[in-house]
Amino acid sequence: MKGDYFIYTGNAYPHKNLERLIDAMITLNKSNNVKLKISSSRNVFTQRLEKIIKEKQAGDFVELLGYVSDNDLPNLYKNSIAFVFPTLSEGFGLPPKEAIEAGSIAVVSNISVLKEVYGDSVFYFNPVDVNSMVVAMENVLKMPKSERKRRISSAQNFLKKYSWLKMAKQTLAIYESVV
Repeated sequence: MKGDYFIYTGNAYPHKNLERLIDAMITLNKSNNVKLKISSSRNVFTQRLEKIIKEKQAGDFVELLGYVSDNDLPNLYKNSIAFVFPTLSEGFGLPPKEAIEAGSIAVVSNISVLKEVYGDSVFYFNPVDVNSMVVAMENVLKMPKSERKRRISSAQNFLKKYSWLKMAKQTLAIYESVV
């Protein structure tokens, strides 16, 4: 595995559940030496997150990257241990798809929308249970390289069913049918 870090990208809104993810990193680092890199644009929510990291003394293994360009994100994903998505609610949940397409494993909340979108292509955890997060992340950490490659390839194949072009054609067909 190239990286020694997990990654989260997206907003730092409260429903993204990043405080519990930081708690999971604290627990995980009692027996491992891994980091969490968080890519999120600077705003009042990331300032709140900075304060939480400082209060919990998690600065040695939680790094706020700020904004990361779309050109740089694929390498961050690919070189990570896994993308972690601890959200409590979502519409679709696009970031795990982006991470998988870049060559990463995704570890996500077991909320119904993510289970519907991602099926068996990701690892799940209970987003309100820090220990559940830790177990899911440890499972990825312990995964043999061959299994990791197989899981990533399988997830990438699974996600091919989602296509912007296909969606655009279906949307156009709906518009045409009502005109």
